[in-house]
Amino acid sequence: MPDVSFVHQSGDVALRSIEVRIADGVATITGLVSPDVWEHIEREDVFGAAHRRRAGSLPGQGDVRIEIEGAESSMQPGAGPFARDWAIISASRRIDDAPGEVWTGAMFSDPPMWSKAADALVELGYSSTSTRDTSADFADGAGSVVTVSADVDSRLGGITCRRTISTPSGETLGAVLTVVNDVNETFPAGTLSFSVDTLTLKSGVPIPEGADISDLLEALAYGLPGMLEMVTPAIERVAVGDITSTDAIQDIFG
Repeated sequence: MPDVSFVHQSGDVALRSIEVRIADGVATITGLVSPDVWEHIEREDVFGAAHRRRAGSLPGQGDVRIEIEGAESSMQPGAGPFARDWAIISASRRIDDAPGEVWTGAMFSDPPMWSKAADALVELGYSSTSTRDTSADFADGAGSVVTVSADVDSRLGGITCRRTISTPSGETLGAVLTVVNDVNETFPAGTLSFSVDTLTLKSGVPIPEGADISDLLEALAYGLPGMLEMVTPAIERVAVGDITSTDAIQDIFG
């Protein structure tokens, strides 16, 4: 097939010697680009090459064979085609000294739905302590720990914030729980709980089939940790007996 140029704000990107496969309304295009064009694709995030998750690397030099995927409708006349409508799924180079035709390289996939929330937490001063396919943990160095998650299989995501406080005595435990219950009646998002010496603020988000909740998780990441920080000092003072539950609610909500 003839070369195809994809429109991008940084400059059009042409794929040579393309092959097209269409199945179930999804088009897959495979084509070659020069090393310079590949550098441009990576630098300018064309087809999502910079922000999509990458497994593997491209060895050697020379032309790069890329595979991109998009809706079949994106190929219709007059549709561009626009690079923003296509996502890279693989990039490879031919191994010259290998017998036969051997290509090796990298596979690309969508970033996890919690990635935007992770970026928000880093912006707020948190550091990543562990990551998994469906979740990641962050800490701020001052005692707060945040877990962001998005599990497509269970169709549930959310953010959980935890902060350790002094262990209440038998005399102050009831007051701590009173404050927690009063806070839950007022907070617009999330559920506050207390166990032994840990305050936990959690907000769960269902994931409808085919939906992307990354923007919602990002919004929660900006708001939920601050909400926990807002209530922690007063509850800490209740736990050690410095103030009453009534005083704490006044301190929190004015």
